[in-house]
Amino acid sequence: MTQDQAAALTCGHGMGSTPTFFKIWMPYLYQHIGVAGRKHAYLPLNRDYVPLGFRRQDGFVNYDETALRHAVYFSRDPSALKDVWWNQRDGSLWLYDDSTRSRLDYFERLERLLTRKMEMVA
Repeated sequence: MTQDQAAALTCGHGMGSTPTFFKIWMPYLYQHIGVAGRKHAYLPLNRDYVPLGFRRQDGFVNYDETALRHAVYFSRDPSALKDVWWNQRDGSLWLYDDSTRSRLDYFERLERLLTRKMEMVA
């Protein structure tokens, strides 16, 4: 991926992207959440800090309520995964940030994450 293509992912222009697809549907970060009986429960959030597919303008999203339908349960602590996270802090695991550099290898890191054993809630 070129630097221009990486920059265009969240800008809503260029590279054949729709204005909001990447921002709404691609994981920006995984937020640790408390789910009874689950040690490594995370909620994948988009760039608007709401679950994938939601938009901020849809209104307030209660993480605890949506966790029952949208959480991801890892078999092991995902923060220990090598070469996946761009940044980690306070139970949040980021896949990218506002820098173009963080998006250059986004898909390689996302692939490493998605090949790990996890249970998705539907």
